Amino acid sequence: MKYLPALFLGVAALGAADLPPAPPPFEASLQSRAGFDSNPLGTSGTSAAILGREDTLTYSAGAGLGLTLPSTTPKTTSLKLTYAFEAVRFDHFESEDFATHKFGSVGKFTAGAWTFTGDISSLFVDGDQDTLTSVASANANGVTLWRERRQQWQHRAKLQTQALFGSTLVRAGAKLLAYDYQTDVAAGKVAFADRSDTQASLDLGWKQGADSLWLAGVRAGYQRQATVPLPGCSFEYSNTYSRLAAGWEGKPFSGTTVTFAAGPDFRRYTGAVDPAVFTGGRNRTSLWFEGGFTSKLSDTVTLTGKAARMPWLSSTGKSAYTDTCGETAVSWAPTPALSLQFVAKLHRCDYFPVKRDDWESFIGPGATLKLSKHTVLTLDVLRQDAWNTLSGSSQREFHRVVVNLGVTVKL
Repeated sequence: MKYLPALFLGVAALGAADLPPAPPPFEASLQSRAGFDSNPLGTSGTSAAILGREDTLTYSAGAGLGLTLPSTTPKTTSLKLTYAFEAVRFDHFESEDFATHKFGSVGKFTAGAWTFTGDISSLFVDGDQDTLTSVASANANGVTLWRERRQQWQHRAKLQTQALFGSTLVRAGAKLLAYDYQTDVAAGKVAFADRSDTQASLDLGWKQGADSLWLAGVRAGYQRQATVPLPGCSFEYSNTYSRLAAGWEGKPFSGTTVTFAAGPDFRRYTGAVDPAVFTGGRNRTSLWFEGGFTSKLSDTVTLTGKAARMPWLSSTGKSAYTDTCGETAVSWAPTPALSLQFVAKLHRCDYFPVKRDDWESFIGPGATLKLSKHTVLTLDVLRQDAWNTLSGSSQREFHRVVVNLGVTVKL
């Protein structure tokens, strides 16, 4: 919680003036899910023999609350506060049971030519503090599955302001991503290291019409990685970085919106690196990018996609990695009450200075059925495959199928 109090107060301040006199709308909902997970720990081979690979039924129940203070005019403040709770149970893996509490705050207001927005959330995972046995052949993406069920805080914040002066746009922002793991540390078991990324940005844009905006800017940030208090684990890869950015936002044709930014990433690893394996100096340069699109192919069919590539820090400490991800989804609404979806995702974690190159893919259909104005049914089927591309790294592949049937009722 150490990162968020001041930020929550900042977004709350967006709603401290010019609030509408009418009572604010209040939202409440209940959710329930039942499902099946064929491989909840993401194991195979040796890791399956040590950790287990039994399939299980899963159940969850939750609730959501929302309080909205809307603006009465474009120049007054809007503010929305949210809270969501979910408890998840595993039929054959009681150690994986967990609950989540998510607090959110979103605000927006204008002052002259400037528009200010804030989006802040804090997630507490109330899970087991014990971790699993460390197995060299385990895929990093398998560790991620059960890591997200362990006790921890996750904090995210995005603040932005922008103004348009004729055809010139000025945009400034700040971001925070922080993980505070509250798990036990024991020899022979996986230990997690706190990590965070703080970033500031400044962009200048030039509008080439109503549907085209070219952007150029800079990013500056600091990534921090804690050390694991175990023998041989005193290394960490905290770093400072600067990025140049060139991008475009707009509508290349009717019904399609695109955002894209890319450039060089100049990074210096300032932490206590391991000089025996981290050779070539502390300064590194790489390519980063992020972007997405939404395309309305027809009145009933929508295609979306996004991709990103950037350096990040390992949650198990002692290393960093380049995170690359691309995904796409298509949805078809044959009737106002029924929507069908199909998703596909490819994700790569290329580690350094350790030699790991773990990949994973997701693919599967889904359906959403509105039974009434207040009741929605969902069905999702997802297949996950994970593997490693390095020779000599055997048994790091695993396969997993997840099925979930859910219902949401708005009160």
